[in-house]
Amino acid sequence: MKITAVAVGTRGDTAPFIELGRELIARGHDFRLAAFEDFHQLADAAGVPYFHLDGSAEYLTQVLVTEYVKPADFIPGCVKLYQSASGAVDQMAEAVRGSDLVLYGMLAGFVRSACERYGIPAVRVFFSPFDATNQYSLYTNAENKWYVGLMALDQEPVMNYLTIRLHNRWREAHGLRRWHMTDDYRRQDGRWVPTLYPVSKTMMPPDPKWKPHIHVTGYWFHPERDADSYTPPEGLRSFLGDGEPPVFVCLGSMMSEQMHELQRRVLSALCDLGIRAIVQLGLLTETEKRNAGDNIFFAENVPYAWLFRYVSAVVHHGGCTTNGLGLYYGRPTLVIPMALDQYFYGRRVHDIGAGPEPLYIRKNIPTAMQLERSLKELLSDRYDQGARAAAGIIREEDGCGTAADILLGMQENTDSR
Repeated sequence: MKITAVAVGTRGDTAPFIELGRELIARGHDFRLAAFEDFHQLADAAGVPYFHLDGSAEYLTQVLVTEYVKPADFIPGCVKLYQSASGAVDQMAEAVRGSDLVLYGMLAGFVRSACERYGIPAVRVFFSPFDATNQYSLYTNAENKWYVGLMALDQEPVMNYLTIRLHNRWREAHGLRRWHMTDDYRRQDGRWVPTLYPVSKTMMPPDPKWKPHIHVTGYWFHPERDADSYTPPEGLRSFLGDGEPPVFVCLGSMMSEQMHELQRRVLSALCDLGIRAIVQLGLLTETEKRNAGDNIFFAENVPYAWLFRYVSAVVHHGGCTTNGLGLYYGRPTLVIPMALDQYFYGRRVHDIGAGPEPLYIRKNIPTAMQLERSLKELLSDRYDQGARAAAGIIREEDGCGTAADILLGMQENTDSR
């Protein structure tokens, strides 16, 4: 079976496809990844064949995270992204040609048209809630209310609008009818399009009312295997051995004064409280780093799958896979989100008793007092039991294996028709 995955996104959107690819290749199937050049080396290192797509994760982050202030900014951000990489559409079409099955994420929605052109079954992959449910939503803090599911109803029209705006010219040039606002991304050739969520059920409990084509598989990662392949630098190993397990803090390097100020405040809070910490705060000046003191270790690129073994708690923006890795190791978690999906996971972490309430910086940058209060709460032992309970569930899940079974089962059903 020949399977192609198209990932348009950051490392967090791309690495899970590589992990799934390793699973499918180990089972004897052909798999390749179409993604930004940023992740070519990552795919090569995993033994996953790579196909180039124009564009970059850095620019995507700029237009869909840094410049994203309100939900309406998503559409112009997507338009900028595709206009900046005009060759990516034809590259995606070429990547999927000849495949038996194609997986794609939300930002690779064009792939749906390419699959239609070549008669290939498509599978949608989302890293945060996209299908309507009254249990939870990206767009409201409310849960288990009758109106919560209504919040998701505008997502399909947004996908339709972007297809009309960005891809109808390609569709017409390749013999396909124009896409309309009444079309439905959820269906292909009259059947429901299978949808996979590479997320733990502890973060996204499946709605019993969902149709059987929707699957929450568990995370697509193998932390223990990845951790065992890493050798840390001596400075990091020495810091870990010199005292209590530190907190790990990673906040994005997106260039903005808001982000720089957040990093300054977080560093100040850590220092004022005397917390030992390993930090990735890429916007701080060398002077700010030198003044931090011996309790702070400034790390470069360190695999989280290795590092999270040795820390006491984690602080990050709340990306799906990073969140999952922290909870896999049972680490209490403080989420300081920038985007709605990160805010959702921050809320879920708090809901399951694995960390304090998230500090959503889209509303305002947390004050020094708020940061100190949340850090004290994080390290108070209040969330240890909830984090350990989440770890128990996540470790029992086999996300890659479950997803592979679903995909290969699809092909068996097709062959039996």
